[in-house]
Amino acid sequence: MDFSGWFLVNILGPTLLPVLGTLPFLLFSHRLPVPRAVDLVMSTVKDGQMCWAVIAMAASTIYEIWLAHGTVPFGGAALVGSIVLMLPSMVVAAFGAVFSTPLLATPAASPGAWVSHYRVFVGSAVMALLAAADYIYVHVARGP
Repeated sequence: MDFSGWFLVNILGPTLLPVLGTLPFLLFSHRLPVPRAVDLVMSTVKDGQMCWAVIAMAASTIYEIWLAHGTVPFGGAALVGSIVLMLPSMVVAAFGAVFSTPLLATPAASPGAWVSHYRVFVGSAVMALLAAADYIYVHVARGP
């Protein structure tokens, strides 16, 4: 599989499909009691749900490092990075499932207020970006 196919299946799929899964609701929003589009999208990621993708990407990174048999430069650092990302992601994903962040009733007064309100989402998005970068590095460094 070429890199673009790998990237689509292993990076974009796990991170974007939950959000794209809301599109059918938006298409039929005139017939269903669907909330605002932004609320519908935020409800799929606001409570740290992206951490599930982080766990999957980190586990796949660890597997690719194991398959490489020590041929990945800085493989040890990538392994530690995956473990460090995986452990808090498990906690954040579980925490978000139990303690839900309410959707904002009105738009936030400032970007800082929005980030403060959706801090679990922001944290999970940052962890997802780091896990994706780690996974991409290991995959590319490992070679075909």
